Amino acid sequence: MKLIKIKNNSKMDLSNIDELIQSLGKYAQKEFGFKRPPVLNLVSDKQNQMKLLGKTAYYDPHNMSISIYVDGRHPKDILRSFAHELVHHTQNENGELEKGGYSGPGYAQKNKNLRNMERDAYERGNMCFRDWEDQLKQEKPTIYNERRNYKMSTKKWKNKELSEILSEKFGFKMNLGALNESKEITHMCALHVTHKKSGREGHPIAHTLTESGDISHYTVEFDDVIVENIAVSDLKILVQEEHHHKRDDVKDHDEKKPVVKEEELEMTTVDGKKVPKFAADGKGANDLKKDSSKDKKEKEPEEDKEGGEDKKEGSKDLSKVPPQLRKHVAKKMKESRFYKLVKEEVLKQLRKK
Repeated sequence: MKLIKIKNNSKMDLSNIDELIQSLGKYAQKEFGFKRPPVLNLVSDKQNQMKLLGKTAYYDPHNMSISIYVDGRHPKDILRSFAHELVHHTQNENGELEKGGYSGPGYAQKNKNLRNMERDAYERGNMCFRDWEDQLKQEKPTIYNERRNYKMSTKKWKNKELSEILSEKFGFKMNLGALNESKEITHMCALHVTHKKSGREGHPIAHTLTESGDISHYTVEFDDVIVENIAVSDLKILVQEEHHHKRDDVKDHDEKKPVVKEEELEMTTVDGKKVPKFAADGKGANDLKKDSSKDKKEKEPEEDKEGGEDKKEGSKDLSKVPPQLRKHVAKKMKESRFYKLVKEEVLKQLRKK
């Protein structure tokens, strides 16, 4: 039998909170000792909701009713307000609210008696709610300690309880963390980076990834080595794009390359030559050699005499571009061609004028 009569004047769905209101009401009645249960009004007021310090709840001693504003509030917060007002209801039954005095704005500061009543409501109401909540969680831990909807059917609840009991008895549990590994997370991912300290360019093949899409470390493939767990702050990101994949995905890479730590990229001198530590230790397949011809190629004019920029773009072999960058490079090539055509057309129209 329900103890609390609820008048729902809002659009709030009570299917997941009605049982909790009744449970808290019965618990508070045993704790506080009130005889006549109050009426509970659930009120909706959008204008009040917009106020940062709007009303949350109030008690009407004449009608013995509690009114709670429910717009945009968590069910737990609503229940806490309910416990607070139940103390005022108890005070009213005991005649403690009949001493009168000022009851307007700021009554909690100006009326000593009402200030004591308010202090009592905060203390006993909050402690009552806490004790009731803790007891409920101990009695039904799999229902009220989980992040899920309370609408679980009796059959599903029974099967879940049985599954947990068997899991505990035979010493195994479901790895919820492993389930999260299969979830695809949208994030900004680096495709081309430079290691700030060594100046080497590479392509990330794996990285850390939180539920919110944050990345703290990358594993990067360089020309002759793969370096694990490089902090984002140690890298200069040259190209990145937004995409989504599973947390433990690893991109295609040369598995024959040695895998080293970031500190092994530091240079050391061997036989008068500066080489990375991993190469000096025999881990690398090749020494790090900075070919000046690469710089010369970068300084060459972008257009040749015969075919200009179009010829260079058309002859660019995408098979030599790392798989992580092919889509990006192809897109840039198309964009460059498009802008060149637009430029030519504009100049053509200007010449006619």
